[in-house]
Amino acid sequence: MKKRTKQTVKRYDFVKRPKKPNAFFRWLIGVISKIAVGGEYKVTREGMDGLKPPYLILTSHMSFFDFSVMARATRPYGANNVCALDGINDYGEWLMRQVGVIGKRKFIKDLNLLRNMKHSVSKLNNTVILYPEAKYSIQGATSFLPLALGKLAKFMGVPVVVTILHGDYVAQPQWNVMTKAQKKSGKRKVPLHCEMKLVASLDEVRALSEDELQKRIEKAFVYDDFKWQKDNNIIINHPERARGLNKLLYQCAACGVEHKMYSESTEIYCEACGKRWMLSELGQLHAVGGETEFEHIPDWFEWQRKNVQKQVLEGTYHFEDEVRVETLPGANGFFAHGTGHLVHCVDGLTLTCNAYGEPITVHWDGISTDGLHIEYSYKKGLGSAEDVLDISTQDESYWLYPLNKRDVITKASLATDEIYKLRIAEARKK
Repeated sequence: MKKRTKQTVKRYDFVKRPKKPNAFFRWLIGVISKIAVGGEYKVTREGMDGLKPPYLILTSHMSFFDFSVMARATRPYGANNVCALDGINDYGEWLMRQVGVIGKRKFIKDLNLLRNMKHSVSKLNNTVILYPEAKYSIQGATSFLPLALGKLAKFMGVPVVVTILHGDYVAQPQWNVMTKAQKKSGKRKVPLHCEMKLVASLDEVRALSEDELQKRIEKAFVYDDFKWQKDNNIIINHPERARGLNKLLYQCAACGVEHKMYSESTEIYCEACGKRWMLSELGQLHAVGGETEFEHIPDWFEWQRKNVQKQVLEGTYHFEDEVRVETLPGANGFFAHGTGHLVHCVDGLTLTCNAYGEPITVHWDGISTDGLHIEYSYKKGLGSAEDVLDISTQDESYWLYPLNKRDVITKASLATDEIYKLRIAEARKK
């Protein structure tokens, strides 16, 4: 375990300009991405004939696997990927800088990020790849998009391409947590389709308003991987394909009780009322007995969202728990800080703990927090695999592991989105 003093902490230098990957590292990226993607893979491009770098790519985000998919899609040209600090930590800062990564903390307003993205297109003549949802799609469909993408497009001053990655989610959904033995009991072999579309040429970026660009981006940024699976008859017959689904679908669609859902093999069930649903090989849910409330998983998820939205609007949303606290100040590993206390309500999030030997209280107001990063059974911190919330300040990232309550991080993520939307709506009225 690392010594917990401020003097030993090396923080990431977000000011440092990104590099343009040289020929060797472009070749290395190509080899690694080909191995990682493997199998059946295709790219389709709409309106991109003759388009050469630099341009801005806005991409759907399912998993870290997406970086390999995009590396293949942008060949033979290099690109600067915007990557969160935990991803840089996983693979090492030196290597990630060599391959042109632009570092960031999630859901933080950072002028250095904008400067480095602009530097990539204007000075390096390189394409920039940004994942605007800023977190993995929890339910395999479009998540909350930032409201300033049109403004970003104008600032970048280059053509804008939207990329939808089909198959990445259903190939390895974040909630499908299995042991090594369970993984080996079957395969989730899925063909991948990278769909790229030019949504604004350079002339259009210059001529259209920010609102018009925002609407174009949002219109193109619509996806649903479960629907894609069914429409393309993609069979996933893994015997443990439903394991962990309770982390996503935490509220029973039959009785409405929260955090009493469990899953095993191909089924999810409610401990409170006993109802069970089977996950088919085409990714559809079917009640084992009685009515099937939601056949489509994203529909169940959106029902949960509306229930959370109601609690937020009524001012009754509240979550608190003891949390194990780790910090990620740079890209050189996590620091452990024992136990803290987290409160989440319509006023925002408040963490009370000791960090680097000093007592602290950190508050994130709802209007300044436009998203919450979550990971199911995260294995790359200091402890064992557990669900975790990740929330940052300008110079620190806090990784918080709830200790007493189960299957709570999905609801916390939904609540953060809804609180932000409510606060933004209130501010606009004023």
